[in-house]
Amino acid sequence: MSKQIVTVGKRRKYNKDSLTWVAGKGWQGVVYIYRLDAPGDEKDGWVYVGCTPEEETRKNRWNKPKSKYAGKKIAAARKRYALINFKYTVVDTLYDRDIDKLVEKLEDREKDFIKIFDSFEHGFNSNKGGTGRRGTKISLEEIARRNKTRKDNGFHHTDAAKQKISAASKKRKKTQAEKNKISASNSGKKRTDEMKKAQSDRMKGIEPTAATEGAKKWRDMNGGGYWKGQKMSDEAKANMKAAQQRCAGVKVRAKFIDGTDMDFLTKSDAANHFGVSIAAIDYCIVHKAFSKKAQVWFEKI
Repeated sequence: MSKQIVTVGKRRKYNKDSLTWVAGKGWQGVVYIYRLDAPGDEKDGWVYVGCTPEEETRKNRWNKPKSKYAGKKIAAARKRYALINFKYTVVDTLYDRDIDKLVEKLEDREKDFIKIFDSFEHGFNSNKGGTGRRGTKISLEEIARRNKTRKDNGFHHTDAAKQKISAASKKRKKTQAEKNKISASNSGKKRTDEMKKAQSDRMKGIEPTAATEGAKKWRDMNGGGYWKGQKMSDEAKANMKAAQQRCAGVKVRAKFIDGTDMDFLTKSDAANHFGVSIAAIDYCIVHKAFSKKAQVWFEKI
């Protein structure tokens, strides 16, 4: 005798055996990403954002190369790259006792993450609106209803979700267009004393690579430098010296495309040899990325 299939849901029927029920919370669903790890490729770091209340079923479908999966962009990517090149990460987990409401929450959150990762313009999502919406406009009444639903359910990012978003965002590369847009939006802005203090607190004990690059640009545009004629405390000098020593004390190996490599005693030596910044070398080491300017991979020895 064949096993009877029990389904739930009005909007769409789901097989109960493919769902996960968590006591005290309800049905469980996830928002996830597949990130392409292909050093040297123009789409390295691109992301596909998806959501489902049937995580294992969806993962099994992904692992079958010939199965259909979402939109045209991710389908083309699955044909071009080996599936092993895509790294799976759950970025949020949601619950609801009503499966239809859970799916609605998941789709709303999927839409948020498509914006966060910019995976429509510079990723593998084929639409901006999340699952099944294809960028269609939502009425003001529907927006108000969904906002009320989210508020009534105390909808917010968990600490774990925030950490996952932060980790995933740090790995994503910004395009030149994005960098130009950020630069233009920041142009002419004045920071308050509170903003300056907050940045100072964040930077304490951190190697000021980004600040150094910013100072170089300021000096090139304005001549001299901000620190010209400024007195530095002994503590600040000690912090800068310690940062320089940490930077100089890292041995670096440059690996060429032909399989050969070259070793350098410091990152500064490698930067001078290839005509790139230390920050660029740091980025390549941390993210295992290919340097297009230097035409090599960098790694610590």
